[in-house]
Amino acid sequence: MGLKSSEAVVIGGHNLGEADRIVVFYTRSYGKVRAVAAGARRIRSRFGGSLELFTHGCLVYFERSQSDLHRLNEFAIRQPFHALRSSLELLAAASEVAELAGVAGVEGEGSDELFALIVGTLGGLNTGKEFSLLLRAFEIRLLKILGYLPELYRCVKCRGTLPEGHQSFGLNEGGLLCPACRAEALESMAVSPAARQFLRIALGEMASDRFSPDAKLSDELRSLLQTFLEFKLGRRIRSARFLAGISGFFLDTSSPS
Repeated sequence: MGLKSSEAVVIGGHNLGEADRIVVFYTRSYGKVRAVAAGARRIRSRFGGSLELFTHGCLVYFERSQSDLHRLNEFAIRQPFHALRSSLELLAAASEVAELAGVAGVEGEGSDELFALIVGTLGGLNTGKEFSLLLRAFEIRLLKILGYLPELYRCVKCRGTLPEGHQSFGLNEGGLLCPACRAEALESMAVSPAARQFLRIALGEMASDRFSPDAKLSDELRSLLQTFLEFKLGRRIRSARFLAGISGFFLDTSSPS
């Protein structure tokens, strides 16, 4: 019990009473933290605009030993990431990062690797990099951090060599399958050679600069990674589904009639 501080990102929140707000942070040192920002909704609140969704800063809060809802003392902005709120698509893309951070984050357990992934992805989105590519790299790296990294080099079931060309990905098995093991799999998805190449590259540091998928490959990667994530997490990724819906709408409306 007492004051604690950590680098943090705002990943959610909701109103409390007439003037307060509960803010959800993902912190480098303590994982997911929920804190009450007293008077945050008042016009002259001392928090100002620091508690906007996706804001990266330095958090100071008073820990309550008998509750997982703490008291917010201060949140000093490091990076406001204003551009993430400038369009519906960017807002939805950043919301997927925040939603998955909330699902993956554990209260009381910080992760330098996960925190760096969250801030790095939000920063990339904020600078205008192609959001589909950034999100796919975020998803595969998140799977690795959570211990769900799919097998991409050998058959996940029999450990045999994989043939060239299109392959199958087993959801239950957690990786690529050879033709013989594919026949026994309950649920599987087709994987193209290009998708397999991207998944390997995305585990490196420069995935977004070394690979440029077309629309068809982007759709394949989105479907594969989001289906596998939802399977492993046991829940729908609502923001990802919303983003897929509005991206399709914008694509349709921008096409010549």
